[in-house]
Amino acid sequence: MFRRKNITIVLLLGLAAGLCAASAVGGPIPTAEQPAPAHWAWQKEFDDVCSRTQDAMAYSIEELTLLIRRCDALLPQVEKLDDTQKKVYKERLRMCRGLYAYVLESKESEKK
Repeated sequence: MFRRKNITIVLLLGLAAGLCAASAVGGPIPTAEQPAPAHWAWQKEFDDVCSRTQDAMAYSIEELTLLIRRCDALLPQVEKLDDTQKKVYKERLRMCRGLYAYVLESKESEKK
């Protein structure tokens, strides 16, 4: 059971990392001379939250809880995107949040 759980976690980590590491959809990447438009403000938070999935097992219960809250806070901003972007980013956010929730649940059950 323990080995199966670890394999599942590794697979989820790899999948979430691959999805969350993909480049932004919706236009050119901003540069120092050409900053991101205001409507991309959520993108930086999204990239930060989802880029941490590779280290999910190393985070404490408190850190995982905070990451889940950050994912939840991003959802309303993702809902405002056009249909294609919303579908992509919503799914990626769901997977990142799901991974953090799974690891959190795993750590809480080990603690008992």
